[in-house]
Amino acid sequence: ECSDGKYNHSDMYFPIPAAFGWENTQDGALYYTFEISRNGDMSGASEYFCPETNIEIADLFMGTDYYYRITAHYGDKDVKSRIFNIKTDYLPRTITIDGVSNTRDIGGYYTEDGNHRIKQGMIYRSGFVDNITELGKKQALGTYGINFDLDLRGAETSITSSPISDDIGYQRENAPYYASEASGIISPEYKEALINEIKVFANPENYPILVHCSLGRDRTGTICFLINGLCGVGENDLFMDYEMSFFSIVGSDDTGTPATKVGRDLQSLYDYVAGYSESEVLSEDIEAFMTEYLGITDEEIASIRSTLIEEVA
Repeated sequence: ECSDGKYNHSDMYFPIPAAFGWENTQDGALYYTFEISRNGDMSGASEYFCPETNIEIADLFMGTDYYYRITAHYGDKDVKSRIFNIKTDYLPRTITIDGVSNTRDIGGYYTEDGNHRIKQGMIYRSGFVDNITELGKKQALGTYGINFDLDLRGAETSITSSPISDDIGYQRENAPYYASEASGIISPEYKEALINEIKVFANPENYPILVHCSLGRDRTGTICFLINGLCGVGENDLFMDYEMSFFSIVGSDDTGTPATKVGRDLQSLYDYVAGYSESEVLSEDIEAFMTEYLGITDEEIASIRSTLIEEVA
């Protein structure tokens, strides 16, 4: 804890980029092309220009097989390497959007049955995006393909379109946080906003979605908990995804600490939804809460799950 009562003053969640290096047994290459893909046949590969025999790649999907190869370009010929393979660690996938803090992908986590996981590159979460830079806009749109900005700040802001781009979808809701009767998911005052939030995720045309509030922790953490929980992510991963906010500047920009926010606030949310029905399966408890209390339809629940859940190969 810092002297001003806040938890930290830096973004400390970025993993070390994947570093690639190679040796060329033939002299005289003018430059190299580095290709990397999630497919063994190199389809859909991203290409990078390399003047030297090394490159670092950040923001790769978590726990994922990648395939790569290098092409050496000479004046009169191109020489391709064989295809190599790596697998990234099973760590939360943080992302880089310049000017925005507390940024990460909520996908990649396995469901409790172990046979499925949440698709990556579909839902991103962050703190407020008002200070996004021109580089950050290019990253948000080009690297991550963000198509919809779900802003949970309600009357805290008067903006009517996304700071990322006027050309993407934008919706602002006065969102609930945790499970208190005053401001939580069971408060009648916030019921309509919560319904509207969930409906954003039920529309496949909205993806990829960036969801944020101010800190990107409480209101954002609540809806991310509900969506991932509905899709079958287990308690440990739900709590871990939430706790990542405390490794960011904006996610710690108050006097809240992990001990109080996790042990009291997030735990209250978990306890409430886990006890909503007689089921011992969290995803079924959350489904019951959404359908019985909020009136979310079975079709909308199915759409969220079919959009976000993938089978493990």
